[in-house]
Amino acid sequence: MLAIDEFGNPLTNIVTTFKADISACQIDAFGGFTAGAGAGAYVNVVVVEATDGAILTNASAHVRIDLGSLKQLLLLPENATVQEDGEATFTASALDGWGDVVDDAIIGFDRASDAGRIDPKGHFVAAVLAGVFRGAVKVVASSSDGSIAAASDVNVTHGAIDHVLMSHPPQN
Repeated sequence: MLAIDEFGNPLTNIVTTFKADISACQIDAFGGFTAGAGAGAYVNVVVVEATDGAILTNASAHVRIDLGSLKQLLLLPENATVQEDGEATFTASALDGWGDVVDDAIIGFDRASDAGRIDPKGHFVAAVLAGVFRGAVKVVASSSDGSIAAASDVNVTHGAIDHVLMSHPPQN
């Protein structure tokens, strides 16, 4: 920070105070700036106040925080338990290294086993075969930075009892 007088001369012995909107960034007593986690444009979020005796003046700055590159893919649920012919909804979020959603990411769901079928929006319908299916639901997120994949296990449980069969006892 540089304080100047009305003739353009730099001033010394000026008391300065830095302030920042905590939702956008942090700033220390020396003006060291650290961007916050939320990508976006922030108006007048950094303010410096300069005091020279009884004279106080200030300046403010806008901050733009851009998204980072694709680093994480969050697939939920990580493990699903679904009854035979039952339904579940999977969600996926493509995130940068700070946990912000990567807006340009394209997310695609696919099945990797006979556990059931899944549509492009993550709606899963279990098959009529019970069992534990490792990595049954796959998701891939692609962005301009590359792609990343994740998988979820699916435990397909037996359906409710429907009827009982009784065999004839052996005849002697």
